[in-house]
Amino acid sequence: MFYVVVDEVSNRVKFGISSGDPRPRLGDHARAGFEVVVRLLADLPETVAPDLERDVKATLTLAGIKPIRGREYFDRRFAEAVILDVVDRYPFPAAIRRLASPGTVTPS
Repeated sequence: MFYVVVDEVSNRVKFGISSGDPRPRLGDHARAGFEVVVRLLADLPETVAPDLERDVKATLTLAGIKPIRGREYFDRRFAEAVILDVVDRYPFPAAIRRLASPGTVTPS
């Protein structure tokens, strides 16, 4: 899966990939303040999630947007629109289940 989560209090956005059930990973991020799921793309074929993550990172780099922590944590004011533009325009195979509606994750 590929996900984009937001911490509305600190105005940060984070994206990433994970395999299997997304709830544990999203729960970890929710406990760290990233409670709003902006995009969640599940059931991705083998290389799609890492390819998408690589493309998002490359696009942010080309745009001159640098992470504020690690490699996947960014200032929401500058990065969110760029990240979502890459995700929403990505040429996914037709069978991909896209969960694009924002939602809130409850930490478990």
